[in-house]
Amino acid sequence: MDGVVNIYKPSGPTSFGVVQSVKRILRVKKAGHIGTLDPMAEGVLPIGLNQTTRIIQFLTHLPKEYTACMALGTITDTQDAAGKILETADSSGIEEEQVRAALAGFVGEQKQVPPMYSAKKKNGIPLYKLARNGITIERKPVPIRIYSIDFIKKTENHVTFRARCSAGTYIRTLCHDIGKKLGCGAHMVQLTRNRVGNFDLQTSLTLEALKTAKEGENLSDKICRMEDVLGFMPEVRVKRDQIKSITQGMPLPKSCVESFPDGLERGLSFRVCDGENGLVAIVESLIGQDEFGRMSPKDIAFKLKRVLV
Repeated sequence: MDGVVNIYKPSGPTSFGVVQSVKRILRVKKAGHIGTLDPMAEGVLPIGLNQTTRIIQFLTHLPKEYTACMALGTITDTQDAAGKILETADSSGIEEEQVRAALAGFVGEQKQVPPMYSAKKKNGIPLYKLARNGITIERKPVPIRIYSIDFIKKTENHVTFRARCSAGTYIRTLCHDIGKKLGCGAHMVQLTRNRVGNFDLQTSLTLEALKTAKEGENLSDKICRMEDVLGFMPEVRVKRDQIKSITQGMPLPKSCVESFPDGLERGLSFRVCDGENGLVAIVESLIGQDEFGRMSPKDIAFKLKRVLV
């Protein structure tokens, strides 16, 4: 049982707890989630099963979409409703147009300081454990990208918006920063993840629905194959007589490459397929488009990242 199952995580349990539930329901030995959701958050939580856990590292960077609600006028230590109130301010004078303008100002590339209450680690210790012991450390800003922010509604001091963003973006920190820009402070009170890459709410399964699918023997329809999961990744085709050497851990010289997409750049990840569209491996390019033409047949064009057969 390999592939990815798109689970709907309810508000309350941890992402790790949902993974454990999936393992029990499907009776699989290995499973791992693609992108953590905080306990209070709900929504899309794709979970890789068995051999598919080996490609999770290549999926964590997929873009995400969220619908969030923030409360203006209050700052908390966790930047969400679960934390202690640190500051309050009068937000009654904040108009919808001001909110719209503030949201628009966060679109694009920027740097975001990760919150103390997060799973990021310092010397192997999660920051939230330090925070719970009253320890605050300096965090370096991390580059993120907000692709779009759409204002949905403002009801009294509550603002609901939808954001498409890069992996690694903390929406509660975004709420905190928006509140700071408005001059009244804010914290997140509700969060739903609508999408991770091609996995969306419409195709997600509750744990109960997963259990029903397992008992009804139509589970295969609910699991996305590894080949389809990696469909977003550009493809390198290799000569069939070279496949065995790749599965044994050998890098790809120019001579074994049949084709690759235009726009080749150093450091990009590619899926390697054989002549029958079978998934063989994931590789990383060591050269750019212009360099490939000048290479000798024995020169290494791609290094191996993961064998998948």
